[in-house]
Amino acid sequence: MNTPAATELPIQIDLLSGRKLLPITLSLTQILKRLLVDANMPPNSKAVTINFRDPSYCAESGGFHPVEIRLEYSSTTSMWQFCYITDFAYQGRYYPELEKDIDFNFAEASGYQAYVGHHPLSHFSGLYRLWEANFRSYLVDDLYQITINWD
Repeated sequence: MNTPAATELPIQIDLLSGRKLLPITLSLTQILKRLLVDANMPPNSKAVTINFRDPSYCAESGGFHPVEIRLEYSSTTSMWQFCYITDFAYQGRYYPELEKDIDFNFAEASGYQAYVGHHPLSHFSGLYRLWEANFRSYLVDDLYQITINWD
């Protein structure tokens, strides 16, 4: 199987494939590409999970929700494709737990929102636009600690 090596061409994220399901912006893909290039991808990586955490986020005082984005390499297109984007939040009154709040699952073309449930991903276009605009502004303001895990 052909997989990208660290010395090959720059990382390419398949924006068109993602846009078939949700209005992903070029700006977000450029931010992700910069993060991945700076992270020195190991040879033969087939997937990457990027975690964004606000160290001060807690159930009592809130903060910026943790976010996880997973991309997987497609040998068919020789590009990285969105697998999922998940926003987590504390839920529960007496014993709050960190749970999925919003999930945009590209691999299954389904979305999830707490208290709304699962629906086709196309139903989440408006929410996605709002979510992404906020998320990009948090990234620009450097509010997250970012970890990158290659598979």
